Amino acid sequence: MITMLKILYTVCFIIVYAIAIPQNLEKTDSLELAIQISHSNEEKVNLLLSLSKEYKGNHPEKAIYYAKSAFALADSIYYAKGRLTSQRILSEIYWSISDYKTALNFATDALELAEELAESKEKALIFTVFGMVFTDLGDYKKSSQFHFESLKIYETLKDQKGISKALNSIGYVYFEQENYEKALEYYANSLAISREIKDPGGIARGLNNLASVYGSQKDYENVKRFLFEAISLNRKTGQRFWEGINFLNLGVINREQKKYDSSFYYYQQAILIFKELNNIPKLSNTYLGLSKYYSEMNNLKKSMEYAKLAYSLGEEHRLIKIMAEAAERLHEIYIDLDDKDNSYKFGLLHYQMKDSLEIEKSMTRLSQLELLYDFEKISQQKKIEEQQKEYIYLIIIICLVAILIVSVVLFTTRQRIKAKNTLLDKKQLEAELEIKNKELTCNVMALMKKNEVLSEIADKLMIVQNEAVKEETKSTISKIARDLQKTSDDEIWDEFEIRFKQVHSDFYDKLMLDFPKLSPNEHRLCAFLRLNMTTKEISELTGQRPESLETARFRLRKKLGITNTQVNLVTFLSQI
Repeated sequence: MITMLKILYTVCFIIVYAIAIPQNLEKTDSLELAIQISHSNEEKVNLLLSLSKEYKGNHPEKAIYYAKSAFALADSIYYAKGRLTSQRILSEIYWSISDYKTALNFATDALELAEELAESKEKALIFTVFGMVFTDLGDYKKSSQFHFESLKIYETLKDQKGISKALNSIGYVYFEQENYEKALEYYANSLAISREIKDPGGIARGLNNLASVYGSQKDYENVKRFLFEAISLNRKTGQRFWEGINFLNLGVINREQKKYDSSFYYYQQAILIFKELNNIPKLSNTYLGLSKYYSEMNNLKKSMEYAKLAYSLGEEHRLIKIMAEAAERLHEIYIDLDDKDNSYKFGLLHYQMKDSLEIEKSMTRLSQLELLYDFEKISQQKKIEEQQKEYIYLIIIICLVAILIVSVVLFTTRQRIKAKNTLLDKKQLEAELEIKNKELTCNVMALMKKNEVLSEIADKLMIVQNEAVKEETKSTISKIARDLQKTSDDEIWDEFEIRFKQVHSDFYDKLMLDFPKLSPNEHRLCAFLRLNMTTKEISELTGQRPESLETARFRLRKKLGITNTQVNLVTFLSQI
């Protein structure tokens, strides 16, 4: 019965294998065809990157080739986004093949370009690469820092898919430190978000990781539950590698539970997938699992066959760890077969491989420490360069601020000096005006005296006229008195107006412009009031009675439109 089942499984594998490979080839072929017929260089870059992603899981050397081709083309056409994505994908590929130094170099260059282009999501993806590298190097503190930086960016962008990935990465850091409780917490949160946004890839990833945690705790029922769901999703999303891992884990679990038929089936499924992907390390591990399976089934011949297959693959591809495990398996099988020579031979090989592994492990750790030192050195150098840039920017800003302050001070000082000069000029003008007003007032007073003297002469002539006998004499004296008075008035007014205009050149012009209905006498009254002369002084100068002048002032207020009794007439005229 068992043999029939095995034959049936084998037939199924051949059919599935025959279907899976053409589908995978069809996708890569269509991408290559699209590259050939594309007329846009930017589109070619993006297609090359898509092709690189397709090969990343199973043919890393091809993935590197296409990513580098994309980078070269993007660089030649100055396509910065293409260069950035190429560098980031190359860093991911080199991490996947454990070339950490090259991975860090590409990630560092990509990060610098991402910051220059302000590509936040690319920065988050690059931080993830840094985090994965430092997890593998055993620097969990630095790894966590990068993953949390990535998480912050995704949270800022409100990118739920990115948040789920970042939480998953943090969970992996805890898993590597065997802190299963925290790993379970982050894996569960990551899975919950993936389920919420219905992301099949994220769900499958979360299920795989939860299965790993429960597997470490020997909780096989939960492991199987998560793995079966993961297989279904990985198959739908085309994640063949993870599907293979799921089958390999199911093979191990069922073997440990002594469910040999199921174990054989899952091992065969894993072999099918790892052959398809050409993943030699995982294929070798599956062969070793089948070797243990056949030993437990007491079929030492088949057990030896698969152990030798694993050893051959390890030897061909220089997989020392695989060779060591295969040699140990063959050593144990030959002991069971009581073949001392071969048992001794593979026992010795096992110890030699084990020693090589220890040496390689020591050398690897030394290389890792050297890599960490170099990275820290480069990081410190970059920090110093950034600080120097900041200092330069700070100095430039300080200089600009200083120049601004000096300019403001000079401008303010200049304005103050200008204002001071203006004030001085104003005061000087006011002083000159005051002097001229005083001179004008003095002239007016002189005119008043002159007018007074002439009036007295006229009065005396009138007395002489009254005492004269002849009519002819009286008439002559009267004419002289009138001429004298008239000449006196004309001269006084002419001289007054000349001198007034010298001091207040535009007063009459503004007055006539604003109040065209004013009479000549009202113009003179305005001039007297502009000089702040009292009613008495105006009366003495003009010979008018004070009562008449008060009436004239009242009429003048009306013509000037001054209705408010609180407004002073002299003040109003002084503002014209």
